[in-house]
Amino acid sequence: MFKGFFNFRRQIAITLDISVAISSFIAAYFIRLLILKFIPFGQPIELGNYWELIVVIAFLWWWIFSLQGAYVFDRFTSLSQEIKTVFKTVFFGTLILLSGAFLLKIYFPARTLIVIFAGVNFSLLVLEKTVIYYIISDLKKRGYHKKPVIIIGTGEKAREFMESIKDGPGEELEIVGFIGEKETNVGNRVYGADILGDFQNLKKVLHRHPIDEVIFALSKENLKIGEMLRLCEEEGVTTSIITDFPVSAKTNVQLRMAHNLPLLTLSRVPYSPWQLFLKRITDIVISALTLTILSPLFLIIAALVKFTSAGPVFYQWEVVGFNKRPFNSWKFRTMVENADELKAKLWDKNEMAGPVFKMRDDPRITRVGRVLRRFSLDELPQLYSVLRGDMSLVGPRPPLIGEVNRFESWQRRKLSLKPGLTCLWQVSGRNEIRDFDDWAKLDLEYIDNWSLWLDLKIFFKTVYVVLSGSGR
Repeated sequence: MFKGFFNFRRQIAITLDISVAISSFIAAYFIRLLILKFIPFGQPIELGNYWELIVVIAFLWWWIFSLQGAYVFDRFTSLSQEIKTVFKTVFFGTLILLSGAFLLKIYFPARTLIVIFAGVNFSLLVLEKTVIYYIISDLKKRGYHKKPVIIIGTGEKAREFMESIKDGPGEELEIVGFIGEKETNVGNRVYGADILGDFQNLKKVLHRHPIDEVIFALSKENLKIGEMLRLCEEEGVTTSIITDFPVSAKTNVQLRMAHNLPLLTLSRVPYSPWQLFLKRITDIVISALTLTILSPLFLIIAALVKFTSAGPVFYQWEVVGFNKRPFNSWKFRTMVENADELKAKLWDKNEMAGPVFKMRDDPRITRVGRVLRRFSLDELPQLYSVLRGDMSLVGPRPPLIGEVNRFESWQRRKLSLKPGLTCLWQVSGRNEIRDFDDWAKLDLEYIDNWSLWLDLKIFFKTVYVVLSGSGR
């Protein structure tokens, strides 16, 4: 019954989202026509000429929503999470439409229509999600939309689980009861629910109650686990197991199969294929566009570097990337030609505690170099590393090999994500940070909380830092 309800809700949600997308486009079309009457910035085009674009939008919006798990309703989702999902869908959907048209050289007769559509669609989707959220909340208060589960075990694990679901995901669960280890305990009440049977009577309990999921809260040494798991699989009942492994709240847990053997993967690195895919698409689009648009600026900077100081235009350096993979990257040279040799002589004046060398008034920096560094223009050639895939627009800054060799163990976790052109450290007062530990902690904070939304915030903060000239 409940699985049927979830499927019905999924179908309704998909239908509503697609209907809202189509309605938003039609509304945006007429809003644009109205604007054209007062501000003639383009020619009106028949709505029928846009049917192909409407189909693309409907499919694209469904796809992006699906990638975010928006149509999986077996877990609690807050209204703020729903609105974030809507924003990401509209933002990245619009970005894909406009960048796809640019890269494929598809002529859009009305790009303003897409922009208007994005605003209208975001507003209507937020309205839709808000109404649905409060309808579902009301249904839950009335006892509907609950997932019936039983818990196997009545010990400490079961108690911890019951404590953990008091808020959030627990709102989606109806605890039908417990399965205890001893028959003598049947009928007793623990943690607010009855003990329905013992291990030997699990089959009878499953036949007696409509159960969507069985949660095992037993130690792995219990010899009955395998037998009960096989029974649940045979009965077609979903099972979840509370593990004995010490896992922090920030750890990502994945279960996958390898040659019929289950592998439980624990990682502190964010794992979301759709977000990583969109992050890579964004990296390619923005780096390609920026390299193309700023190519005249590259020539000007190259000439200034070449004719104002001896040495090459570019500084090539070998840095450490994702999972300690070394790669070559380039910057516009901002220091004298023998800067690396002079670093050893200046090390006693290092202002950064730790393995990294930082000096506010570094005598190795040229006059042009100071200007380039102030506006972070020396970093522009690294866009090629972003386009090539060695780096991302946002991520922990790539360290030198010599620096990595002096990292402490916990600092090495910053290498577990692809390095970036900008990072949390660069928009958090980098000139005031004088301890590498603080820098590394910001990188780990970024990794632990990574999302496309966080990337977007860091990106726009970086734009402000660059334009305001508050770089190093």
